[in-house]
Amino acid sequence: MAISMTKLSSADYYLDRTREALQADGAIPDEATPGPLTGPDPAAYYNAEGNPPGRWIGSASRLLGGETGRQAGTETVRMLINERRNPETGRSLDQAGIRADNDGQPPIAGYDLTQTVPKSVSILWAFADQDTRRAIDECLHQAADMTIGYFEAEYAATRAGAGGVASTACDGVAGFAFDHWDSRDGDPHPHTHLVISNRVRRTTDGQWTALDGRAVYGATVELSEYNANLVKDLLTQRLGWAWHEPARARGRGTRAVAGEVQGVPEELIDAFSGRDREIETRLAAIIDEEERRTGHTIGWKRRAELHKQVWLETRKPKTDARPGLAELTRRWHGKLRAEAPGTSIDAMWQAVDSHRDRTIELGQTASRAAGIRLAGQLADHQTPGQTELERLADAAMAHTERTRATWTLSNIRAEAERLLADIRLDPTARADTANQVAELAIRRCVKITPTRYRAGQAGDDPALVSRAGRSTFDDPTLDRYTSQTILDMEKRVMATFGRTDPLAWGPGEGTRLIQSMRAGGNRLSDDQAKAAAYLLENPHAASALIGPAGTGKTTTMRAVARAWETRHGRGSVLGLTLSVRARDELADSIGTNAITIAKLLDNVSERHRAQTDDLRREYRCRLAAARTPAERDRIRRAISESDAREQAGLIHPGQLVIVDEAGMVGTPELDAIAELCERAGARLVLTGDPMQLDAPAAPGGLLAWAEREHRCATLTSLWRFRSDPGLWANDPDGGRARWADEGKATLRLRAGGDRAKPDSVEACRRLVAEYAAHHRLHWGEDRECEEEAYRMTLQWQKTGKTTLLVAGTNEQVRAMNQRTILERRVLGLSDGDPSRLATLSDGLKIGAGDRIVSRANDHQVRGPDGHRIENGMAFTVTRIDTDVIACRDADGRQWTIPRDWAKANCEAGYATTIHKSQGMTVDRCAAMFPSDARVPCNLQYVAATRGREENHLLYACKDEKTRQTEAMLSGSDTDPEAIARQRMLSTLLTRPDTRTATETRIDEHEERYSLTRLLREHDYAAGLIAGPHLEAKLRQCHNPGIVSMIMRSPNWEWLRALWSRAWMTDPKRAMAIVSRDISPKDEHGNRQDPAAVMAGRLSSGLLDRLNGAVRDDWTAGIIPPIKASGNTAALDLVRQNELLITQRADALARQAATGEQPWSRTVMETARKHGDHNLLRDVAVYRDMWHIDDPDRPIGQRPPGRSGRQEQHWCNLDARITGQGSGVVNPGKTRKANRNRTENEAPRVETPNPAAMEERNPQWKTRQEPSSNNSPDGPTQ
Repeated sequence: MAISMTKLSSADYYLDRTREALQADGAIPDEATPGPLTGPDPAAYYNAEGNPPGRWIGSASRLLGGETGRQAGTETVRMLINERRNPETGRSLDQAGIRADNDGQPPIAGYDLTQTVPKSVSILWAFADQDTRRAIDECLHQAADMTIGYFEAEYAATRAGAGGVASTACDGVAGFAFDHWDSRDGDPHPHTHLVISNRVRRTTDGQWTALDGRAVYGATVELSEYNANLVKDLLTQRLGWAWHEPARARGRGTRAVAGEVQGVPEELIDAFSGRDREIETRLAAIIDEEERRTGHTIGWKRRAELHKQVWLETRKPKTDARPGLAELTRRWHGKLRAEAPGTSIDAMWQAVDSHRDRTIELGQTASRAAGIRLAGQLADHQTPGQTELERLADAAMAHTERTRATWTLSNIRAEAERLLADIRLDPTARADTANQVAELAIRRCVKITPTRYRAGQAGDDPALVSRAGRSTFDDPTLDRYTSQTILDMEKRVMATFGRTDPLAWGPGEGTRLIQSMRAGGNRLSDDQAKAAAYLLENPHAASALIGPAGTGKTTTMRAVARAWETRHGRGSVLGLTLSVRARDELADSIGTNAITIAKLLDNVSERHRAQTDDLRREYRCRLAAARTPAERDRIRRAISESDAREQAGLIHPGQLVIVDEAGMVGTPELDAIAELCERAGARLVLTGDPMQLDAPAAPGGLLAWAEREHRCATLTSLWRFRSDPGLWANDPDGGRARWADEGKATLRLRAGGDRAKPDSVEACRRLVAEYAAHHRLHWGEDRECEEEAYRMTLQWQKTGKTTLLVAGTNEQVRAMNQRTILERRVLGLSDGDPSRLATLSDGLKIGAGDRIVSRANDHQVRGPDGHRIENGMAFTVTRIDTDVIACRDADGRQWTIPRDWAKANCEAGYATTIHKSQGMTVDRCAAMFPSDARVPCNLQYVAATRGREENHLLYACKDEKTRQTEAMLSGSDTDPEAIARQRMLSTLLTRPDTRTATETRIDEHEERYSLTRLLREHDYAAGLIAGPHLEAKLRQCHNPGIVSMIMRSPNWEWLRALWSRAWMTDPKRAMAIVSRDISPKDEHGNRQDPAAVMAGRLSSGLLDRLNGAVRDDWTAGIIPPIKASGNTAALDLVRQNELLITQRADALARQAATGEQPWSRTVMETARKHGDHNLLRDVAVYRDMWHIDDPDRPIGQRPPGRSGRQEQHWCNLDARITGQGSGVVNPGKTRKANRNRTENEAPRVETPNPAAMEERNPQWKTRQEPSSNNSPDGPTQ
């Protein structure tokens, strides 16, 4: 990936590896700098020790005393990134304070967008002359600057309003670019860390607020594709380089393949890729020295010991001391002479220069070139009369809908960049060309996020209008899209779950047969028997079986298959799987025919039908030409066998079709299967667990939908996990690690929690404590956790246990596999004789006794019984011959795998990633989670259920220095144990998105039209109108200093929103409240925010009670309508919002009037009895506003007293429903405000600083009536 994104809590990592700037903090005037790259002395730039100093990036640099491209000193970087202060003035840019987040993690200081380049570019850069290297650097810097500029123009924004409902413009971003020259292993690796501050200046009012992180996350992939193409465009434009896809990258099945410069030999790239060559060179030197010293040739066991020693010694941490570029260049030349002595750098440059390319300009030439060069990719998307860009748009659309159920504009743009990756465009036209394709593609999509507001009167007011002329409440970059194709596919599959099935068994028939099978010795648990009966008796054409890990899905389906065959005969059950390996396992375990889904779909394809017809014609010709009865019999038998195979691969009437691991099957495949079942008259059953891994790179979510809609049976008994004390008899520490209830705990691990529900969070916290108490949760720094995981698995292997080490990254997987191989050789558990080793695709060398895993399917590599080799199959090597590797699989079957095939398609099998581990079961498992990994709940669940006896989770933390820095800045935890507990808790509360496009469409509508959101939008828009009015009123009763403090406060936005309601509710009382004096300190001597104090007074003294009462003349009975003159654009937005609130309330009332839930029937009866015509609407509004889901009680339990407005709202409705009470909460009692309540929620980002605004006092359109009684919250209180 050309751009990778990491959240930052400080910039110390970059500063510790960077020399001080020559012109740091203005030490050298700008005019003394001859060039933007090297500073006043190019030689010093390249010869000085350490990485070069950071330089300013982003157009907002000018707001902080910087200038794009100018060097920045250490103190400058620390002030902006670490301390969130303006480096020029020292003023804080984070008035709300720097705090750790709810998970105890440090707050976001910024984002690191790391720009990397293809390895061939690194090689050319390393061995270039000074002028060429400078040209390359300038191209890379230009690509970085253009990428940041594109992000600013298209995505950079901040948020405003409670809950961040408004996306508002910012004045660019600011940060620093840090150039690093080598990898951890010392190989040439020029890369740039683009560190963007999380603080941006809001355009509307000049306040410094937080950068909207949704924009950063959402655009990262697009920025990566754009940047990768820019780098190639710029290098081609400047140096004429041509590009190609290396042979090793072809056929990988990934779209993320970086092109390489033509002319750079792959051998040279290999020599500078990783430390394998370094290990081999150093090992050879050590062996040579030892043999000379001892006079004896060392044996392979001693060689294995030395190999392990060298491997450990060459693991390079990221040290603080960094050599300069001149020193690095000398090292690279030395490594070239040592490891690739036959490679000529001059010959390489001649080869590069012999392949020339150029960029093409935007316009029809570029369009035609795109069409010609992408003709193969576009062949499936061509329609007569289409332009090349239209064909590209069709291709982008098709590629996107194959990989996900819903997407954003940025996803489509990223796809357009991929399609244009082979075309070298004018760099300045690159974004426009790709975005033209994306715009055409997005018109082919179905927009599922509603656009609710018209922004016509707002013009270009940044407080009201976001990008593309849309309302600030309808940010187009957040819109989600799908395709009609996906919606139709989901609709058809969902309809299958509701369509009556004539094959369904009658009520009780399945139960009786299953019980008789149990009586006959079939050992089904109660939940399995109940699930099996459900699958037989469910009256619909499709159903699902949900089984968490280890609950016995296979056992249940075996019983279902046997029962079905008792009625429909042998062969009436067909299993469908994703892989041949799973096919064989399913067929063996449930005793039925099974085929892969790919094979089924191929069998019904037009191509297969044509092949079948050709084969039949051939048989008929051969039969007609046969001369003897015996020959004719052979042909007839061949025809019969062919027909039998053909029929076995199809769905037939009356069959039960079982889809295994359906959560990983994409929507297109399930749609095709459901259609085939409907045509044939077959019954469909989906099995799996939606809480494990979902469909890889495909739209999915249908199994999860079936679980959410209760269209399934669910297993609850656990069978995988074992706790017999004898299993720990050989453990050095006895049974200390035995946990009898680990299996039950995994069910809670699977369920996770809900951040919005305190009880759920607390339950997750208790689960974390259980894992720690039973020695299943481990902690330490990254290297310590890696070491502990390795030691655990090795110790388990010594006691004869099968083990799995789950690592967080591919790099960790390879490192752990390498280390395990070397350790096993030293212990004599595997062969280490160099003459008997074989190389695998990960570059590791294995011998007899080692474990390997296949990563490909191939029908040409077969076992003794004809089974072909499949992706994920594990083997133990028994012998290595010249051409083959002899090994045995998990079932003891002997295999011979060609060495060349293994070198291309096998890996060492001691460690793996989480995604590759699903379906694997061992005795004991250790799963590592690196300090920078963010793990969702489902991945943790998969990792924690691979072992039958023990499953250990190792959560790593950063090094001590980094932890101390983050603690000083934000108060985050430094204790590794506390960090591990917080990370595991955060994982439990991070749920994967398994929603279908159909559900997402409903979710988007519900979220955008929810009263919670609409009321927050009302507060924001009304606050824009009320702000100048409040400012004028404050100046009448407070001194300018207090007024200035209030308006500079991060709570000013909250206050003006409350004022918009307070003045419209009771202007006299509101004025009395804001007129009261405000002490700069509270009773404890702590400084207090005057805006927050005033907002609290308005809430507790007026709004909690009066806005909690339902009034028929208010909008939906809950919001006083805004009446004002002037600010017509904001007022128009308020009017639209009030209409939306009214429409939402009416829709809720209509939905409640259907009487589907008991509470609505109760309310309707009460309303009829008392003639309270709006009661049903008001209760429905209350339930939506306060998220009440009690099916029986109309307004749920009485909220706690601290809930303020909600308690008053509840009391008002309770009196109307029950006919009891006054409808008022403790009349006359005043409470302090609780700022955690929804209606009083302070904005997530700081609010305007109108210090430079003119004092204005627009007259509100209608004079408000005073309160009927003297206010209890007047100045005397």
